[in-house]
Amino acid sequence: MFTTQSTRVPISLAKPRVRQSARVRRGAITQASTQPDAQGDNPLSKHECSSEQRRRLPDDIIRVMRGDTARERQTHSHARVLRGSVRAGRIAAVTGACVVAGALASGLAPTPKARVANAGTSSFSSSRHAQREMVGSNLTYLAQRVFGWPLYGKVFVIMCAMVPLVLVAAAAYKFVSEEEWGSAIAKTFFWLNDVPGADSTGEEHWRSTVVAQLIVFCGMFTFAILIGVVSDEIASKVDEVKTGNSKVYEKNHTVIVNWNDQLIPLLKQMAVAKDEGSGFQRPIVLLANKEKEWMDETIADELADVPPITIVTRQGEAYNAEDLDRVNAWSAERVVVLHPDIDEDEKHDKDALERVESNKATAVLNLRSEVNGLQSRAPDIIVQMPFRLAEEDNSVSLAVALTNKSDRKLGDLAYVNGTSELSKLKAFSIMQPGGIRLFEDLMLQTNDSSEFYTYSHKTLAGKSFKDAWRMFSNGTMVGLMGEDGKLILGPRDDDVVNSKGEVLVIADNLACIVRDIEKKKGIVPERSIPEKGSQHMVMNQCPIKLPHSKKIVMLGWNEESEQCIDDILALAPPGSQITIISEGDVPKQSLVGNQHCKIKHIREDARKRSSMEKAQIAGAEAVVIMSPSDSGAKQSDSYSLSSIMQVAYLVKGADLKQTPHIVVELSDEVAQQVAEAVYEGIGTIDVVLRDNLISGALLQVSANTKLAGLFDFLLEKDGKELYMRPYDEFVTSNDGELTWGTLCERAREREEIAIGVVRAGGEFSMSPSKSSTFKLSIGDKIVVLAEDWWDAKSVNVKAQTAF
Repeated sequence: MFTTQSTRVPISLAKPRVRQSARVRRGAITQASTQPDAQGDNPLSKHECSSEQRRRLPDDIIRVMRGDTARERQTHSHARVLRGSVRAGRIAAVTGACVVAGALASGLAPTPKARVANAGTSSFSSSRHAQREMVGSNLTYLAQRVFGWPLYGKVFVIMCAMVPLVLVAAAAYKFVSEEEWGSAIAKTFFWLNDVPGADSTGEEHWRSTVVAQLIVFCGMFTFAILIGVVSDEIASKVDEVKTGNSKVYEKNHTVIVNWNDQLIPLLKQMAVAKDEGSGFQRPIVLLANKEKEWMDETIADELADVPPITIVTRQGEAYNAEDLDRVNAWSAERVVVLHPDIDEDEKHDKDALERVESNKATAVLNLRSEVNGLQSRAPDIIVQMPFRLAEEDNSVSLAVALTNKSDRKLGDLAYVNGTSELSKLKAFSIMQPGGIRLFEDLMLQTNDSSEFYTYSHKTLAGKSFKDAWRMFSNGTMVGLMGEDGKLILGPRDDDVVNSKGEVLVIADNLACIVRDIEKKKGIVPERSIPEKGSQHMVMNQCPIKLPHSKKIVMLGWNEESEQCIDDILALAPPGSQITIISEGDVPKQSLVGNQHCKIKHIREDARKRSSMEKAQIAGAEAVVIMSPSDSGAKQSDSYSLSSIMQVAYLVKGADLKQTPHIVVELSDEVAQQVAEAVYEGIGTIDVVLRDNLISGALLQVSANTKLAGLFDFLLEKDGKELYMRPYDEFVTSNDGELTWGTLCERAREREEIAIGVVRAGGEFSMSPSKSSTFKLSIGDKIVVLAEDWWDAKSVNVKAQTAF
């Protein structure tokens, strides 16, 4: 610092000396021009002497003599103007920066006080360096704050920065072109912003042309900054859409929360239901703790072959009220709470299962709570419950009890149970081959199947069941709603439809029901349905026969096997036997059996052919495969397919008249196709696709919460259930073609409800028109809703017919 100061002293003192020497030189020149040569020889003229002397003079002295001092003075004046303009531009730039800084006053960190140098120049210099670093850090932080503003804030800052830039550029252009300030500012603004019609190439002087092109270049730079800011904002909005951060503003839509294996089948069936006009016309909004982009890609791939349906995805948690608000759950028509996927290790962890149930209960509590902006009727809530929980362990029931208030309009709440009911379905299919296909036809929403529908009309109110079922020509009435709102499945003839006229009907679609009641006024052609009581004598000739005994082999043991054994025992005819092949232990209570069925256990590997030969599997009527429950879905499929191949090999080489019917659970349609191809031409096979069946139940309950518990009723040991009876329990040898209405009337003679026909080849015809005709033969079966499959009377009938 002191070195710099020492060099300034001689410079400041030298300036007067230069001016003094110039004056001396100027005086010497004047004197030399007026005096003659001292020698007096060959004197030169005045002009010649002056020219010769000028050649020897410095250039700066010559410029003074020529009168260039005025022009230099003018040039210095222009330079001062330019410097003044630059200073003004800098002041304007600083002023603009101060305006922006004032808007971001909270963004600038307070500058620490400068430390006082105690001694030496190094301390003072380091203090200045620290201050410069602090200023640089503050400016960097200020820029970060600015670029964190919304789009309009960043554009405002760019516009503010344009003001000093225009002024500085205008000053530079005014200096080189001698334009007026107004014109210079206007041209500069036009060039910077590339205004149409502004031409920067028409300047006459090269200096103004260069400045104009520099201004255009600066404009390109500022425009690029503006484009970058806007494009960054657009990109952030696109990312926001991809990550699901925006709110959904739909109303009366369907919200599905959580992701599991049943979701994709459920969405497929919703698409079919929408295509058939059975609901779900509004968008489906999915809330799950998955990446939105992954969800969108997965759904697009899986639903490529189904009718079009609008599905909106958002990432979040079902128990988070803010996430529920983002999908506008409180304005939805229904909310389906799925049981979320958990790891295989956590499926048997009590704490993990309790945590999942608590999260579901929190979601229900939020949806039914009035503190979350609930103003009108709350949405219907459908909760998937894989297991039946005790009352004290059911957190969802507690949430419902806490939010039940008489002064609020709450939507319906329904439970859909899954896992335990499928073990009953396996037992049903073991005893009645084709049973799984029957339930799939009724539970899955497809274009060529029949489903359950609730329907109400004033013309049905107050009518008895024996009169009401005859009013449906293209549907089958299987139940009615009592005055208390409870479903009566398979009612008696004297049961009466409630005042709302609510009934339960199986039909291809809702339009068929509407056409029967509202258009045809419930009038069925007389020849379609015979008179009441006219089939009594015929049915006396068609007693219910006792099913023959069953020899059943169970390959493997898992967590569902015990329940499946209990369900088989409830259906097994007298003389039946169950053989369990498993390396592991089997609970002693599962080996007890009952008076109609015995159970034995072979402790060997169920996958080995030798174990199957020991159990004489080729001579069994039914084989049920229980894959290990501790393995994944694909590993379980591999186990099951390997077992099917072993059974197929043994049966094919045995040359038997009757081959065993196989019941197996697989994870997807591909594995099902492989299993059916392996056993094709050998025997029959029923494949349980758990995800499809559960999603079918979820769909139908979502469309109509009054169907909740219907599928439990159909598979319960008590009450009415679905059975497939041989054709000769309805048809005599003298019968030819019969109308479906006639078969329905014959079923009513036993207080049963005929639902459909299963042909010997496996074709289903569910809920046909009452005027449809059938000629039944050996192997054909009638699907009925009945109290029992067989009873004591069936045993007596067999004893009588044996003689």
